[in-house]
Amino acid sequence: MADGATRSWWRLRLGWLRLLALAALISLPLLGVTQWQQGRATSDQLEAAAAGMDQLASNIAWEKAALLDQAHLLLAATGRLPAVQQDQAELCETALRNILSGAPWQTSLGVYAPDGTALCSTMTGGREIAIGDRPYFRLALARRQFVLSELIVGRVRWEPVVMAAEPVLDADGVVRRVIVASIDMARLGGPTRPNLPAGADLMLLADGSGTVLAGQPAGLDMVGRSLHGVLLKAALEGERRGHARANWPDGKARVFGFAPVPGTDAIVVVGRDEAAILAPLAALRQTVLLVSGGTLLAAMLAALAAGHWLLVRPVTRLGNAVRRIGQDEPAAAAPVDPLGGEAAELAREVNAMATRMEYARHTVRARNQELATLAAELTHARDAAEAASAAKSRFVAAVSHELRTPLNGMFGHAQLLADDPALTWSQRQRLDLIIAGGEHLLAMVRELLDLAAIEAGRVTLTPVPLRLAGLAADCAGLIRPVVENKGLAFTVELVHPLPGWVLADGRRLRQVLLNLLGNAAKFTARGGVTLRISAGCGNSAAKRYGAASAGLIRFEIADTGAGMTVAERERLFQEFIRLPSAGRSEGIGLGLAISARLVTLMGGRIQCDSTPGMGSNFWFELSLPATVASTGSQPDLMLLSGGAFPGSPFEGGPGADGLAAAELAGLRRPHERLRLLLADDVRANREVARALLGAAGHSVTVVENGSEAVMAALAEDWDAVLLDLHMPVLDGMAAARQIREAHGPRGRVPIVAVTASASSAEALECLAAG
Repeated sequence: MADGATRSWWRLRLGWLRLLALAALISLPLLGVTQWQQGRATSDQLEAAAAGMDQLASNIAWEKAALLDQAHLLLAATGRLPAVQQDQAELCETALRNILSGAPWQTSLGVYAPDGTALCSTMTGGREIAIGDRPYFRLALARRQFVLSELIVGRVRWEPVVMAAEPVLDADGVVRRVIVASIDMARLGGPTRPNLPAGADLMLLADGSGTVLAGQPAGLDMVGRSLHGVLLKAALEGERRGHARANWPDGKARVFGFAPVPGTDAIVVVGRDEAAILAPLAALRQTVLLVSGGTLLAAMLAALAAGHWLLVRPVTRLGNAVRRIGQDEPAAAAPVDPLGGEAAELAREVNAMATRMEYARHTVRARNQELATLAAELTHARDAAEAASAAKSRFVAAVSHELRTPLNGMFGHAQLLADDPALTWSQRQRLDLIIAGGEHLLAMVRELLDLAAIEAGRVTLTPVPLRLAGLAADCAGLIRPVVENKGLAFTVELVHPLPGWVLADGRRLRQVLLNLLGNAAKFTARGGVTLRISAGCGNSAAKRYGAASAGLIRFEIADTGAGMTVAERERLFQEFIRLPSAGRSEGIGLGLAISARLVTLMGGRIQCDSTPGMGSNFWFELSLPATVASTGSQPDLMLLSGGAFPGSPFEGGPGADGLAAAELAGLRRPHERLRLLLADDVRANREVARALLGAAGHSVTVVENGSEAVMAALAEDWDAVLLDLHMPVLDGMAAARQIREAHGPRGRVPIVAVTASASSAEALECLAAG
């Protein structure tokens, strides 16, 4: 109950949160529009302020131009004064000072001779240096008219001034004297005029290069700095006026207006702080935000109250009812509010669903009982099948030994007979027929036992370092005589690049290749057989089947035989299938099925591309990791067997395989007679082994069971002991363990296992037994 109450509390809170999110989502467009309007208002306000600064700068520039015009009139009037005599310099200077008192924006006034020497000046009692080399003075003499200089800094008062020169001509048009005045461009009229114009918080005066020569307010540290750049770009490029926005060195963003002073290269710049411009708008924005926020909060509270009553409460009640219905509570139903509207309709649907669910539960219970009965029957059938499979495995193991044992004896004696030079031609023919029939029988037995072992899951892989070129050579050495005896060509192709050594189960891989090569040789009458090994996907046909090329080794066996139809290819890898095109060839139809099972067990896939009349191409691909040659030694124990076994270079065969295996195990040394002990309960096998080993020059003593073998092995010294694995009284493995428990050299004698049904599991058990 506590958990249910907690979940209901959280569901209620989540419902409120969803309502809040809905209200916020509804309000977002309004807030967005408000912000957009505020942004537009801000932009419009700044644009209007910039236009005002533009107009203000233009007005100030024209005021200064008006001052220059007044200076022109004043200098023209001064030029009408009588000529200055040598003894009248002081009187002239007094007159000039009286003129300057009425024009405070003029800082100096003087009368100069055409050569630039001062006749009368308000500066330092007439001791001003000559100005005949000044550009504006020479220009006034040349033009014989009023001239203004560029904006310069006064040498005495260090103020930004413009020099005005008015030449005075006589009746013949010759310049007799020049009136020169310096005009302070930083002044705006009389002394009662404010320094800063209304609407601006700073004002600058710059020359034609953009260098600040004067500025207001007084504490503004900008004199000598350059305004060249974005701020005065338009003015310096010849525009009459303009405005801009920029950050000032004091860190404040300002709106600027600028305008050139007509007739000079001076530029007037006025500016105002953006914060001051936007202060009224910011106050309005704050008011709007407060009103909007209050409205939004009121709307959200109203939405919460309405949503709780109209949405959260009915949904919570409905959710609790659904939870009780889901828990199969008796008489669980959703409450139906007559005034609930859609929620009430939903509650009715939930109750109808609960009724249907109850009916479904009863149906499911009945079906579950039926399934339980069926599961019990399937379990009984599975146990029976597993028991049958185990019995089949035991039967296969027993049959493997019981079939191979007499066959090995038969083949051994047949080989012994074949070595008898006294046989007649007809006897040798009959003996060859016996050997051929026995080999066919042994091959069929081996295929049946292999298939049974694969189906029983008793086949395991043993990957070891394998040289691909050596594998190809081994297979070619075994199949080439068969192919060439039929007059066919045989080719081996190793397509580079190809790894030298790979990690693979060589026995199983060799078994598949020999099976496919044997079939190709069997069903090819003319032409030839090709074994090809390459890295990855080798042709378009393989790509069509979806084979990947990365990390794969591809094996192909191609022939020029009769080929197959599509229907025949679809049945190729099934058990006990003999195709019509195979004719009356030997076999029971298991070779390809076993090959397909082994390729699948090794993680690959096998396919066949074939066209009637154009031969066949069997191919399979395996993921074989590249490796290096193994440096380890082979185990000391081998199995002398009529069948294939791990580590043996032969695929099985009576007698001769055992002799070759004995040679590999070191039982036959050149010019050395070995003393051997052989234990086997089958008389035929004992006689065959005695004859083969005796023919090799060894001395062989035979016993009939493992117990006799233990006593004989510990009683005398032997070069090697050969033990059959399946013997009465004491089997070969138990006998080997007892021999190994003995101390001294007799406990370390080489022991070789002899069996007719060698398997990987038996090989490992033999190694463990010593």
